[in-house]
Amino acid sequence: MDKKVLRLTWKFLRAGVMEKLTFRGTTLGTPQGGIMSPLLANSYLHELDRYMTRYTSLPQKEKTLRRRQWLANYTYVRYADDFVVLCHGTKTQAEAMREELYQFLKSTLRLELSKEKTKITHLKDGFKFLGFWIQRTMGHKGMTTKVVIPQEAVDKIKMKFALALTPASHQDSVGYKILALNRLMGGWCRYDQYTSRASTQFNKLEHVLFWRMAHWLGRKFKVTMPTVMKRFRRNNTFVTQRAVLTRPTEFPTRRYRQTFRKPNPYLTQEKKLEREELPYETYWTGYEARPGMADLRPVILERDECTCQRCGSPVTDHTAEIDHIRPVRRFKRPVDANTLDNMWTLCIPCHKRKTKVDRQGESRVR
Repeated sequence: MDKKVLRLTWKFLRAGVMEKLTFRGTTLGTPQGGIMSPLLANSYLHELDRYMTRYTSLPQKEKTLRRRQWLANYTYVRYADDFVVLCHGTKTQAEAMREELYQFLKSTLRLELSKEKTKITHLKDGFKFLGFWIQRTMGHKGMTTKVVIPQEAVDKIKMKFALALTPASHQDSVGYKILALNRLMGGWCRYDQYTSRASTQFNKLEHVLFWRMAHWLGRKFKVTMPTVMKRFRRNNTFVTQRAVLTRPTEFPTRRYRQTFRKPNPYLTQEKKLEREELPYETYWTGYEARPGMADLRPVILERDECTCQRCGSPVTDHTAEIDHIRPVRRFKRPVDANTLDNMWTLCIPCHKRKTKVDRQGESRVR
């Protein structure tokens, strides 16, 4: 690796990191979850990739010859700082490769490979890599290697659904709740839909999500299950005027047919690559400043006929401001201010003028 690159990288780390528009000096490491962490790992561990080519770039004829000589063949895969080495040989040969990598990382890259965390296991017993469970099992056409979703990952997404639909969140808007669940479930399903039996596991997850959402709606509106189904259920999911709960089974199991690994668009220039369709909507962070306002907004706009109640100018869903007639600060409980009688539609200029007058009046009172 070029020493200039390492020197510039080290200077960047010593300069500090930006957090909330403020630079903070750092002495070790990179920000948790920052983009620099995988970038530095790819840059620094490139030497490890080059070292492993002595085993992975052998032609098939030479690999066959090595097997006849009772020597092992290896397959090496790395993603950022996580890597796995598959050994077609004995356990002793796998342990020798681990020791070889330990010595290379220590002497050349000055990295310490944890022997306790670097496990050696048989492919039939399976192992976890990048959130997937990889195991060699018997399939319809004989022995095959399957990539499945780990059970702990399924339990984790179920726990996230339970936290999102906790009884304490019944004041949240239904539309925002559906939007949050769609973002949470969409990202999870898109990541795991390339595994074996993804549709089967998505079907089980859909059953859990459906009934958790049904009970959440029942608690929010204090109605029975038949009433919930009659009011919100459409095509075996829950819908509102503006939102539809996406079903996990809408993400089918997918396969990469042409290559074993997903092609790298920066290295494959022979033909145009087909991109996956990614969601273009903004990601919901799970925070609603005023719980329930997202449900009241379309109702108030329809009641006021999309017209500013001060100047009478027409407004749209993007240019309308739903404002409190009586300020929220005058209520003992802020939630009591969110009623249809206390809210009206304003255009942006009228809303700014009203807010300015209210603030000036509050300053005079103080």
